[in-house]
Amino acid sequence: MHAYRKAVRAVRSTVRGGLYEILALTVVGGVLFLGMMVFFHNMHSKTRRPVLTQNQRLDSLSQLDDKDRLHNEHPIEGHREEWRARLNSQRQEEQKEGQQKPEQEDRQPIETKPERKSDVPALTFSSDGEQFLLRGKPFRILSGELHYFRVVPQYWKDRLLRLKAAGLNTVSTYVAWNLHEPHPGVFDFTPNTFTDIVQFLKIAHELGLYVLLRPGPYICAEWEFGGMPGWLLRSNAGEIRTNGEWFMKSTRRYLNRLYKEVKYQQHAYGGPIIAVQLENEYGAFGNSRLYLEGLRQIAIAGGVTELLFKCDDHNGLQKTLVQLPGVLQAVNGNDRVRWHMTQLRKNQVKKSPIFVAELWTGWFTLFAGDFSTKATAEVATATRQWLEQGASINYYMWHGGSNFYHNGAVNGPYRVMTSSYDYDAPVAENGTLMPKFFALRKVLKEVLGSQVQFGKIPPNIPVKAYGSFKVSRFLPLAGLRKLFSTAIKMEQVCSMEELPINNNTGQVMGFTLYRHVHEFPLIGSQSLSVSGVGDFAAVLVNNKLIGHVNQQFDSGSAMFTIPPSQLKVEKVTLDILVGSTGRNNYLPDGSEKKGLLWPIYLNSERVSDWEVYPFEFDTAFIRNVYDNLISLKPVLDDPIPEGPVLSYANVRIEKRPCDTYLRLPGFRRGLVIVNNQVLGRYWDTGPQKTLYLPAPLLRSGLNEFLIMEMMYTPASPVIELVDSPDIGKTPGS
Repeated sequence: MHAYRKAVRAVRSTVRGGLYEILALTVVGGVLFLGMMVFFHNMHSKTRRPVLTQNQRLDSLSQLDDKDRLHNEHPIEGHREEWRARLNSQRQEEQKEGQQKPEQEDRQPIETKPERKSDVPALTFSSDGEQFLLRGKPFRILSGELHYFRVVPQYWKDRLLRLKAAGLNTVSTYVAWNLHEPHPGVFDFTPNTFTDIVQFLKIAHELGLYVLLRPGPYICAEWEFGGMPGWLLRSNAGEIRTNGEWFMKSTRRYLNRLYKEVKYQQHAYGGPIIAVQLENEYGAFGNSRLYLEGLRQIAIAGGVTELLFKCDDHNGLQKTLVQLPGVLQAVNGNDRVRWHMTQLRKNQVKKSPIFVAELWTGWFTLFAGDFSTKATAEVATATRQWLEQGASINYYMWHGGSNFYHNGAVNGPYRVMTSSYDYDAPVAENGTLMPKFFALRKVLKEVLGSQVQFGKIPPNIPVKAYGSFKVSRFLPLAGLRKLFSTAIKMEQVCSMEELPINNNTGQVMGFTLYRHVHEFPLIGSQSLSVSGVGDFAAVLVNNKLIGHVNQQFDSGSAMFTIPPSQLKVEKVTLDILVGSTGRNNYLPDGSEKKGLLWPIYLNSERVSDWEVYPFEFDTAFIRNVYDNLISLKPVLDDPIPEGPVLSYANVRIEKRPCDTYLRLPGFRRGLVIVNNQVLGRYWDTGPQKTLYLPAPLLRSGLNEFLIMEMMYTPASPVIELVDSPDIGKTPGS
């Protein structure tokens, strides 16, 4: 009996132990299963479409597969409910993603650190200071300027091949600060967009090209505000391009972030960058050693190991320029070679190689003027003369490209750059090789012989005329106001930069609507004074256009007489829509604010109490318009009113899109958006009559066009997609 009880206890102990083991195994298995689920969830999350900031989205819809696009089916003429459901679903997904990753969170560069191959710059000087040495061997820079932000990323390789085909061994590019830091501390280096500078550098490297990097902070370039962001004007605008605390703090933040992106693209790490420029033609603007030295220290602290240089044109070279240790002085210009040589030598601390940082191949073109040219023979002669002096050269521009909304302007008087930046360059805006290309190629071969290696010329990109298409819908100014849930209430008008939006950094680009409601009847004719307009304004009383104010033609000020016939209402509404058409890109001094800069007067009394609506025409605003397409009025149902109108048209392309050119017959002045991407500005004064529309901005299926017209929309509006450009340039020149 005792033995039996002992056996039973043993069995019970064994069973109890087994249960414990089973329980333990179950717990362990559950933990492992949950771990695997978390792992696969994270892997799935990393492959989802990234959350982009408003300024980082470049036609995100066009990058989706056909089955996922929201706009393949017309949202108005059918499938409304399905379209709305899919749209709302995507918005909810984006909101969830936005909660997981704040919009202003910066995407830091993630890249394996390559081994540093050298502790000295790739470019050095020979013992007599006559020539460059690249890793100890004689080297002549034969470079062409090509800006990555003026060419769609899909064409970077093609345009670089057209540079290499002429025998050039280097590409030079500015870096546009205002593209990469649209709001303070919010950076944009989004892959596969205009801001993906690292990819541009990698493509150049793959093609065997060296790179000259010109990061500013000021770049001129006929680009909006010389490349500097408009939010700098909100406070301490007088510090622009000085050693002032606010400007240098902002500059340091931008350059530190940029150098972090491109550091490992330097030649010391096996990359293509062989030199980095400090500022740009600073001698024409100022003479602060503290400022230039501050930029040099930022570059060194940011990991720049390659040669530093600075450049000046004739306006700076005729002065005694600030020179810094280890910084090469270069020259800009293509004529008066001997004079430039003499002035350059006077400003060099010690004898150094001659480097023409900008040998101008053409010139920029302004609206309400003629297309600017520079004779091929003049450029060829300057090339020969500089090369015979042993100089290294950089052609500005080799390929100009397009401004895509960020065209600059010049003051004295104020004039606006065209959207085309063709520049009369050797490679035209659309990639065509001009006679100037072959003439300069010939000079390089004659002077340098076997020192030049010519690449193959790539095939031309196909171009197509798609025809004429009717504008089907429009949205008047009152409809644009309704896109905003609330207006900004202000006692007095102010510049767009001073508006309390974007985390109190203001509005930078686009249009601003100022609206006043006069609560008391007005009797008899009234006098309205509108002054301080930057840059172009449409003025409406009770939704009726009474005129325009143009900074270019009337210095931004005008007087209007309001007839009694427009005042027979209890309340009088005054609307002033102001559009920025580009800040001064040359010698900007901080006086570049846009919008309404001075008070408005009615019968000599200052008008108070305004509602302000910022139409920024960034991706968020454009998508808000698309979301409300159903509210747009059909052209056949209502006559199009005079004054500012947003029109809508669509074009269906069945096959793979080709390059084309947009013509807007009858339209006067405004802005065009194609598939979420701002294409450029138009103005019927010319000389530019068409906008270059590269194929990558189109898509198979439905393509949507928005035209923001500031003056008068034609009665039966159409858009035309034609197969040849009209920018005022003589064909074949």
